Amino acid sequence: MRQPYKRKEEFNYGTFYLGDARELIKMLPNESVDLILTDPPYGLGMDEFDNPNVFFEIEDEMWRVLKKDAWLVFFYSIQKLPNAFKLKRFEYDWQIITYFLGSLSKIHIGDSNYECILLFRKGKPKVYYRRYDLIPAGELPFARDKPRNPLFKSTYVISILLQMFSNENHLVLDPFAGFGSVPLVAEFSKRRWIAFEIDENKFNIATEFIREGRVSKIIVNEKQKSKFSTLNKYF
Repeated sequence: MRQPYKRKEEFNYGTFYLGDARELIKMLPNESVDLILTDPPYGLGMDEFDNPNVFFEIEDEMWRVLKKDAWLVFFYSIQKLPNAFKLKRFEYDWQIITYFLGSLSKIHIGDSNYECILLFRKGKPKVYYRRYDLIPAGELPFARDKPRNPLFKSTYVISILLQMFSNENHLVLDPFAGFGSVPLVAEFSKRRWIAFEIDENKFNIATEFIREGRVSKIIVNEKQKSKFSTLNKYF
């Protein structure tokens, strides 16, 4: 039988797969995942894989693999925010704002100084550690160098989300891992994890990032520069 992934990398607590989330998620057993935490494609034209429909196409699979009472937590573009409510099976609960301010503004682009994190639920999941609904963006000490791409998600924000919505030894799924912030912090915080990424370049960078904590190769390409110059007010 043909494997649904092109490559995989094993870590102490998790496995990282290169491939299409629509196929890879089918490998996971029913009700095996404690938390889905991800940054899905928004449809802003950032690269060839920026197809927002993929996220909604795997909704039934995300529902299937999540345990009875569990969270679906994801970042979403301010410009495309209404699209997030195309989800039909999950119930919207609330949102968290992450903001970029002063010296913490490592991925601040143009006039944008905040991002939305949306919380949808299956059943009646717990909040394991209560925090404020405003989280400053920044990097944990083990994330060395300065990220230079606004698609990179703050490791500090990811750490707070993992504390709030999962426990140690829980299984965390990131179907759209990008540059690897979620698997890196999950690995550090002793969460079991599974992550998918379809873009081989991002997969390679993320693999190195998870192993070494270096973000210096996470830079903005020319196409992204053009997009950010016109879309920065929406980020």
